[in-house]
Amino acid sequence: MASTSAESFDGAWIVQEVQDVDLAQFEELRFDFDGGTLYGSSPCRSFTTTFGPDMQNIMFSPFEIGGGLCDEATMIAEREFLQQVGLVNRMVLTGDGQLVMYNFEKPLLWAKRLVG
Repeated sequence: MASTSAESFDGAWIVQEVQDVDLAQFEELRFDFDGGTLYGSSPCRSFTTTFGPDMQNIMFSPFEIGGGLCDEATMIAEREFLQQVGLVNRMVLTGDGQLVMYNFEKPLLWAKRLVG
């Protein structure tokens, strides 16, 4: 089921899977949505971006990325993760409440809402 507003995504989410990115070395990737703003934390850095209001044709732009360094392998995986997020142009909430981010018809990222 497609969501119709940015507020439908408000709250904290844990990233479960990202297309073509090995998340095994990451402890936790987290998104926090708040009324058209996406706050994220990745292994080495944090990021903020805005989106909306049309949830079927979005663009995360511009990305503001905080400082931080990790080992080379983690930095490469983080860059690949951020590149995938940058490709997202559509988000939906599935019937079971999972967030799926797409580039057109290709699913790129899956997340579950953080409860508690």
